Amino acid sequence: MSKVFDWVLILLVLINVAAMMLETVPQVAKVWSYELHLIEIVSVILFTIEYALRVYSSAAAPVHGNTELVHKSVWKRRWQYMKSPMAIIDLMAILPFYLSVFIAFDLRILRVFRVLRILKIGRYSRSMQTLVTVIRNESHSLLAAISVLLLFTVIAATCIYYIEHHAQPEVFSSIPASLWWALVTLTTVGYGDAVPVTALGKIFGGFITIMGICFYALPAGILSSSYTSQMQLKRDRFKDTVRTALDDGMLSAHDMHHIERVRELLDLDEEEAHLIMRLLQHHHKVAENTGSDEPHSDHHAP
Repeated sequence: MSKVFDWVLILLVLINVAAMMLETVPQVAKVWSYELHLIEIVSVILFTIEYALRVYSSAAAPVHGNTELVHKSVWKRRWQYMKSPMAIIDLMAILPFYLSVFIAFDLRILRVFRVLRILKIGRYSRSMQTLVTVIRNESHSLLAAISVLLLFTVIAATCIYYIEHHAQPEVFSSIPASLWWALVTLTTVGYGDAVPVTALGKIFGGFITIMGICFYALPAGILSSSYTSQMQLKRDRFKDTVRTALDDGMLSAHDMHHIERVRELLDLDEEEAHLIMRLLQHHHKVAENTGSDEPHSDHHAP
């Protein structure tokens, strides 16, 4: 039931974001304005109910003690949840609608926050949750890599300004203006709106492009390595679950149900999980046969 509810909300988020995009197409908005507005109202109502239930249930864990302490701790836990990133995203996804209803001035700019609803999908996708965990775990490394990139971008902008300013004062008019060239060159995008014309500028531009390939691969490498480690950790946890279930020599229906539940929680591929189970079952049988043969071998030993 929980999985069905998650899929319904994911579908609702996708429909809502699609409706928001279609509202910006004049021909569609003119013909389907009522239907698009109805989708918005229904979505806001459902998202509001979901938000209220999540805030209320965030204090579901029992707290033992006097009534006053329980009351305070409950609201404290609810407030703690309301300050969490996902709760803030949920609130910002519905807040513009209510502000536009109760406040009598143009709040169209706040409708931009409606696009935040697509981030709600991260709550229902364990793969997205894994990626968020990876980013959180590698935040210090990513911050260091981004700091190096920003520093190198400023250095590149400063150098190209002094190299190209006299040849193209309108293009490289200042160091801040040169930051655009440095950014698109380091990222190897190269829009072509700002191009070095001097020989030294071209050489420097080629050097910066090569450095960009090296430096801008750092964050991707950090995330890729950490994501691989996180997935390996999930596989190890799944293996531990299977090994524990195999302690009695067989997998009961209850064990299989528990293993399948763990697989879903860890977001492991079904085929990969079954392969791991078969390998562990094979190793367990080999270990049992080896153990049963040892006394037999000792009995016939001279």
